[in-house]
Amino acid sequence: MVKYKNLNVSVLYFFVHFILEVTTFYILSSYMSSNLFWYIALAFDFFAFVPQALVGSISDKYRNIRFGLIGVVFTTISLLLLFLKMPLIPVIFFLTIGNCMIHVEGAESTLRTSEGTIFPASLFVSGGAFGIIVGKLLYKFNFSIIYIILCNILSFIIMIYASKYKKNEHSELKEFDFANKKVNYTTIIALATLVVMVRSYMSYGIPTEWNKTVIEAVLLYCSMGLGKAIGGLLVDNIGIKKTILLSTLLSLPFLMFGDNVMTISLIGIMLFSMTMAITLAILVSVLPKRPGLAFGFTTIGLFLGALPVFIFRIESVIVNAIIFTILTICCIVVLDNISKGSR
Repeated sequence: MVKYKNLNVSVLYFFVHFILEVTTFYILSSYMSSNLFWYIALAFDFFAFVPQALVGSISDKYRNIRFGLIGVVFTTISLLLLFLKMPLIPVIFFLTIGNCMIHVEGAESTLRTSEGTIFPASLFVSGGAFGIIVGKLLYKFNFSIIYIILCNILSFIIMIYASKYKKNEHSELKEFDFANKKVNYTTIIALATLVVMVRSYMSYGIPTEWNKTVIEAVLLYCSMGLGKAIGGLLVDNIGIKKTILLSTLLSLPFLMFGDNVMTISLIGIMLFSMTMAITLAILVSVLPKRPGLAFGFTTIGLFLGALPVFIFRIESVIVNAIIFTILTICCIVVLDNISKGSR
């Protein structure tokens, strides 16, 4: 079992990410009834995800810029604007830019202090899944926005405390060793980003007819969060090749046959979510001194993979099953070739 140093950094950013997504989905849920919601969701996904590569690249070079703190200020401003019933555009503007900055700061800090392991970053990322469902439920049950503002103030305090670990970042940044060094690094970046796109697209087609109650929705998002965290743990401890097979090939039957059986479906979703750690591990391995940029490629992939969902959806379970099978096999082949080691 790998021993992790500075795991408290990841725990701190886990809660920061959790609060961020609570804020994000509380705000987005407030616009659900709007005729413009389709455009709001698309704009949010673009401006929150795509610029993370640029912000990450800047953060790689200038670690003295406190992007995370600035991001929390922005999300708090977004909440205050919503509370004051200000127009939509400034609310979403501050939310998306703040979202982008906080994600980059969390990824940078957890990757730089992880000593070449991927679990600390995957733990940070997993906090978002729990925050999404909590944010939706808090809005649904009419919790006051004041509580969300207070949560953001708490997030600001947590990030100030976490900044004391910045002095460790340069001395403890070690190269990650999960990519196949025989493959050109630009090819690996392109293929790993493509896999993120494919898995992002597939996530919207997972059949979950059983998901009808609040408890079931909570279990759904919890399984996603657990999968992301466990994926990083497995990559570090059993190797990336075995984790690839476990998270891709094994998840397929659980996803396909769990449409009306919650337990089976949840296992598949948890396995499916492990892919996040795999692609991040490969990308950061070929960009060892630029973890912010590496993380940015994953978020670009997330946006591009989700883009088709804004245009069309395939309702047929059979067609989805065929597409899932083909795409899963393609992902296994690609990941097997760009990752290091033997099974």
